[in-house]
Amino acid sequence: MKKTKISPETPATKVTVEAAVAPKAAAKLTPKKTSAGQAPEKKPKAVAPQVNVEQPRPASVVETAPKKPAAAKPKAKPVKPAAAKPELPMAERVGLTAGTIWHYLSGNGETSVAKLVKELPEEEKIVQRSIGWLALEDKISISIADRIEVVALK
Repeated sequence: MKKTKISPETPATKVTVEAAVAPKAAAKLTPKKTSAGQAPEKKPKAVAPQVNVEQPRPASVVETAPKKPAAAKPKAKPVKPAAAKPELPMAERVGLTAGTIWHYLSGNGETSVAKLVKELPEEEKIVQRSIGWLALEDKISISIADRIEVVALK
């Protein structure tokens, strides 16, 4: 929130209006004299209202609070988009990802599971399930070399 300090010499516009007294209103306000020997009453002239407008004076000093630096936000990991549509049932997602893995292995040969997870646009747990599906169908072979799981087509 910005706080401003305003000095007494800040610009201010004052408007004063002096109401003119209408002749009928003046007659009501002054008591009527009913004596016969006096001169007739003088009616006051209608006077237009006077408007006095003061011109704004330049402000001497207007101070604002200094802005705080924006807090550094931690960068989030980019989220991998789901395969075709996230509305698909789990079995269909796993089946489609299994087909994608099979095509990837046919084009690139033996690949580590970690690289498959990075390369494919699906979540890691879906990729793992799809590898299991392909292993159950006996389409791939899984081996471990230097603590790295490697997948290849049979």
